[in-house]
Amino acid sequence: MKREQGLPLAYALERAEFYGLTFEVGPEVLIPRSETEFLVAQGDKWIKENRFKYKGLENGIQLLDLGCGSGCVGIALAHLHPTVKATLTDVSAPALEYAHENAKRHQVLERCDFRTGDWFSVLKRRERFHIILCNPPYVTDRDDPALAQAVKEHEPSLALFLDEDPQEFYFRLARKAVSHLYSGGMFAVEVGYDTAWPARCALNKVNALTRGREVHDFIGLERVIWGIRR
Repeated sequence: MKREQGLPLAYALERAEFYGLTFEVGPEVLIPRSETEFLVAQGDKWIKENRFKYKGLENGIQLLDLGCGSGCVGIALAHLHPTVKATLTDVSAPALEYAHENAKRHQVLERCDFRTGDWFSVLKRRERFHIILCNPPYVTDRDDPALAQAVKEHEPSLALFLDEDPQEFYFRLARKAVSHLYSGGMFAVEVGYDTAWPARCALNKVNALTRGREVHDFIGLERVIWGIRR
C-alpha cells in the first residue's frame, strides 16, 4: 500500500545502498544517491594523495561531514580508511539517530562524533579538520520539473531545497569552512545542475582557498566543487 502511495522503495525497505555499503534510512533523511558517491570519491582521493606526505596525519585524519543526514559520506570514508576520525553534524536530531545507527552497523562508531546543530555552529572556535565535505540542500526551485514527485512528497524538504541566493550561500559556507581547515586541507561540496556555477564563483571569492578542477558525474554535469586551504 505504501508503495502504491508513492513511497520511495528505500523508505519502504528502510535501507539504501551507497558506496558498496547498506545504510538505514527513513523519511527523516535523504535517500543516499549515486551522485553523492562523487563527493566521497573526492575525499578518498585526497586521503590517498596526502596520507604519507601531509604533516600531522599520523594522529588521524580529522573529517567533518557537514549536514550529514544518514551519515553516508563520513561513514563511508571512515569505513574505507581506519585512520579517519569523523565528526558528523546535522540540524536534525532524528537524522543524527540514523547516522549513529549506521556508524554502529559499519563498526566505525568509536571513531565518530555526532553533533546536533546548524552548520558550523556546533564547532569550537579553534577546531580544525583535514577534510570538510558537505552535501547541502541545492534544489533552487520547488516546482522543478526534473524533481520526481515522490522526492518532493516524501523526502525531507529541509535537506532538499535551498531558499536563498546560491552564490551567497556557498560563499558563506566556504568562508566559514576555511576557518576550520588545516592548511592544505580540502573543502568540497556537492552541487546541482543550476548551482555549480554559483558554487564555483563563491569558492573563487574566498582568498584562502585554491579551487581545484570540478568533478563531473556520469552524464557530464558538474557534481563536486572543491578547494584547498592555502
